[in-house]
Amino acid sequence: MFNPLRVKIIALIILVLASVILFFVKVKSHKNENIKSEQKQELSASSQLSTDALKKLIPSEIDSIMFRYGIKSEWIRDLSDKPAQEKTKKEKPKKEIKSPKQPEHKIITASDVMWFDKEVSLPKDFPFAELDLDISIFLRSLNFDNITYEDPKTNNQSMNIYHSADSSKKILAKINFIYSDKIKRETADICIVLDNIDNLSRTQLEKILNCTEKFSMILPDNIDKPDIQTLVIESKRDYLIKADIGTPEDITPEFKTDMSEKDWKTKVRSICYEYDKAAGVIMSNPKMQYKYENEIIDEFQKFTLKAFKDTILIKFNTNEKDKKKIYDLFTNILKKANSGNRSQIYLVNFSDDDFWNYANEVHNLKKRGYKFFTFSELLKRRNKIIENPVQ
Repeated sequence: MFNPLRVKIIALIILVLASVILFFVKVKSHKNENIKSEQKQELSASSQLSTDALKKLIPSEIDSIMFRYGIKSEWIRDLSDKPAQEKTKKEKPKKEIKSPKQPEHKIITASDVMWFDKEVSLPKDFPFAELDLDISIFLRSLNFDNITYEDPKTNNQSMNIYHSADSSKKILAKINFIYSDKIKRETADICIVLDNIDNLSRTQLEKILNCTEKFSMILPDNIDKPDIQTLVIESKRDYLIKADIGTPEDITPEFKTDMSEKDWKTKVRSICYEYDKAAGVIMSNPKMQYKYENEIIDEFQKFTLKAFKDTILIKFNTNEKDKKKIYDLFTNILKKANSGNRSQIYLVNFSDDDFWNYANEVHNLKKRGYKFFTFSELLKRRNKIIENPVQ
């Protein structure tokens, strides 16, 4: 039996569905138009540059990209500016035999055809794939592209650059990357140790502990936040114990100069058993009780948990905030590396924002060849260097 009400409901449902579909089609179309518009703007911006401007911009920016990877200017040779070799006095000029039937042609050299021709020396351990990707991204932003060939015997790379719109892929520029075992980038092994993590909320600390970056932490001894200690220990992250040395009038130190030898040795043993998974113990000695400090460190040597003077840490302090604070840290790292400090352990006081600013920017140092480790890993590397100084 025909039911008018049912027909009306079905028709209404169809209209609603059609309206929803049209809405999403319009949204998607609008997004595509925006993307196309952005792409057109990029192409328009690059097309506004003259050939002469592009000839200056492209090699200059490629050099800047290479500098960000720790490549030195003296490792880059511009072959297109290389003068032709002068003939020796003994060498007689050869007469050119010309056919009368053929027109006289100008001899075209590589420098006349190509915009630039470079040769770049690379250290043996250089990550070329990352550099290749960054150069490719830059070239595509100007509507250019590149093809890179690898020599299977030497692993040397040859990069040809051409205009994206040119189907013939005519080479406009060329860069040869030559690996050499005679050069090394100025890099360093770095460890970041987070202090005062009990200032973070539990949620913030959980996210930081799940970060893929390598770092270590000072285990907080705040008795009001035992859950923070538990969280760090159960995370299996690399952590350090901090122990203070003080005099009788001090209240908080774990070790006081008036303790009997039996008591402070018992204290050492207790720390070793309670925190057997710790990477080490950092001794703070503000009252400069050096003899007592050395005795405690020697006692720790009898156990698997080792103790270190806090001078092993570079205490990073700055008045800068936000990203400037992180740039200040990186500047400090670079300066020390350039002065010959190839193994640096930093004690830092990071807020939640500081940590994520660091995590988002640390790739800039990694590009230059800087390697980041936990405290445990870095100590092992130092010991290997001591055992094998030639390597």
